[in-house]
Amino acid sequence: MNNKTLSAAEISQNISKKLLINGKFVDGLGDDQIVVTNPYNNQPIVSLSPASSSQVESAIQAAHTAFKNPSWKSLTGRARGKLLFKLAQLVDRDTEILAGLESLDTGIPIRETRMEISTSVLHLEYFAGFAGKIEGTYQDLGDRFNFVRREPYGVIGQIVPWNTPFKLMARGFAAAVACGNTMVVKPSAVAPLSIMRFAHLVDEAGFPPGTVNIILGTGRTVGKAIVEHPHVRKVIFTGGTEGGHEIMQQAVRTVTPTVLELGGKGPIIVCNQINMDEAIDGVLTQAFARKSEVCFAGSRLFVPRAMEVEFVEKLAAKAAKIPMGDPLDPATQLGPLMTPERVTSILSLVNASIKEGAKVYCGGEKSSISGLSQGNFLPPTILTNVTNQMTVSREELFGPVLCVMPYDKLSDAIDMANDSDFGLAAYVWSNDLRESHHIADSLECGNVFLNSYGYQSEIPFGGYKLSGIGREHGSVAMHEYTQVKSITVGMERFKSRFTV
Repeated sequence: MNNKTLSAAEISQNISKKLLINGKFVDGLGDDQIVVTNPYNNQPIVSLSPASSSQVESAIQAAHTAFKNPSWKSLTGRARGKLLFKLAQLVDRDTEILAGLESLDTGIPIRETRMEISTSVLHLEYFAGFAGKIEGTYQDLGDRFNFVRREPYGVIGQIVPWNTPFKLMARGFAAAVACGNTMVVKPSAVAPLSIMRFAHLVDEAGFPPGTVNIILGTGRTVGKAIVEHPHVRKVIFTGGTEGGHEIMQQAVRTVTPTVLELGGKGPIIVCNQINMDEAIDGVLTQAFARKSEVCFAGSRLFVPRAMEVEFVEKLAAKAAKIPMGDPLDPATQLGPLMTPERVTSILSLVNASIKEGAKVYCGGEKSSISGLSQGNFLPPTILTNVTNQMTVSREELFGPVLCVMPYDKLSDAIDMANDSDFGLAAYVWSNDLRESHHIADSLECGNVFLNSYGYQSEIPFGGYKLSGIGREHGSVAMHEYTQVKSITVGMERFKSRFTV
């Protein structure tokens, strides 16, 4: 990996405007240009041409044909693993370019996008190792025996979000390809740069033509066409719950199964038996890392009433010191939100909560710091005097706003944590082993972190309730991207049930 920090001009030289369809790089032929904007200063970075409807059809047909082609169909799992591992090496080599592109169009600080690209390398390596380990089952039935094969679906359409796009693409992509599927990937029209560049690494790694296609467009047009196409046998979507509803409604027409990771409203439960300094550091990360533009952010803090004043005071003091600035500056730890509209929307909900009785402990307004006023900067915001029924506590804000709610009994904190339409990630701070396990067992969510934060390739990840369907990561992901075929073999002469 090259650790040299690149300038914005150097990063821009690596922007790719081409679509990858059937092994060839082509210009998009769609009508409406897509203007990619830098959230640091809201200035345009580049204008890109999306795929036309005929190009979407070509990409899907190419993936469908490639799936049936012996050059792909006959590849062993180990051979697919070698392709993925080669791709992982190329991504690792170009970490600085990919991280820079992602910081440029998402506003995520370079220190974090470097980590996200490195994590993506681990995803590719992890599933490269799994590619040769897809196994079925066997049952002895006396005069018959049955065995089960796990087979790839075929063409998988992947709709990638704008927040941490490269990593969220890499995890599903790696597992799906390891299982033998072919891909049509659509990056977000808002933040496509790292994935458009990734297409060149796919080509360099030597993937057969048509096995991986990367096309650009909006979700309403290109995304919809992918989901509704009869040759697309499964869909991967990461995004908001509203988008997930639309994907499911579109997919029902072709009875296409989906893997959905949707919204979250992560509870953080702080218990009495803790190391306060450690818990504060943990909550600070869980609530504000990656600008909180992640579905697994902790956004509701439940803290013992007797501890609330001291805990919030110390937490706010640290939050106020998080350096904001240019995402390409390695010193920056909190970048701008994606769009000006997102800042406005979040602050409108914060202001509505104030009318309902909430109090702004810190933050609560767009940054006016010199040099940041042109960007979409919202400082870490902590709200107190919040109830679990306020809109700010119910809806996913997708921004650095933490709602603090004191509790008297631990059972009350658990009840409030579960009183949500979402169930993706939850966080617990407790030095009591039995207590922490009791809380984990009681929480209605797909992922619980006890005195920890962050997921990785080996850890299954997905949600309960409105937070999604299916699981990414870990060995269970191999079940998401394969389907079961049951084969029964008779071992004795068959005797007819009819007496003719």
